Amino acid sequence: MGACARSWFTSLWSQRCSADCGGGNRTRATVCLTDHVTDLPLGSCEGERPPEVTSCDSGPCQNRFEWYTGPWGQCSSECGNGTQTRSVVCIFNNNSVMEVMDNSKCSGVSQPITAQPCRLKPCGIQWYVTDWSTCSRSCNGGYRVREVRCLTDNIAPSEQCDPSLTPESREECNKQPCKAEIDPSCSDQYHNCVVVVQARLCIYPYYRSVCCDSCSSAQKSYPKLFQENYIHR
Repeated sequence: MGACARSWFTSLWSQRCSADCGGGNRTRATVCLTDHVTDLPLGSCEGERPPEVTSCDSGPCQNRFEWYTGPWGQCSSECGNGTQTRSVVCIFNNNSVMEVMDNSKCSGVSQPITAQPCRLKPCGIQWYVTDWSTCSRSCNGGYRVREVRCLTDNIAPSEQCDPSLTPESREECNKQPCKAEIDPSCSDQYHNCVVVVQARLCIYPYYRSVCCDSCSSAQKSYPKLFQENYIHR
């Protein structure tokens, strides 16, 4: 080499192939040095730069249980903190022919994570709500409530949220009518209670007693009609 000659120097190839089986890569570092062992920009050396990656083969992937990971999904939140997930399944790899197996078959191999935190951008100031409370009534209309707060991205209270976008803090629930309790003693004791109902005889205490179930059902099904045709008769 002449004075201040510039030459390529390479480290030894990495000992391990990047893949435990099948095709992979080995790597090495490449530097450009002068005869005074001065590190120079890679573009300063003459000649073709030596390769830093070479292929390697660790043998066929046969009779091997391993984890297969799918791509990461979208972040669960458009802003602020969220979570993204991916599918992780156990496969039996027989020379690149893969079969999905029960996860217990891969118990001897460290399982990759299936979820990780993600954050796309700050949310800024916005409304936050808690879950709804239990309804105050189980039937005939009740109400439930929740807390509503205006918070910054650092979860500090703020008064700068848009009032027109304030979420509801109270709403009606369980509007369905309550079912009447079944009286076990209210049963039909007459063999032809259908005729009693059709003949509008339920207005009489005797028939209401011997045809209790049929008369009660008629009143529940047609309360208005029952009132007009029976009570005011």
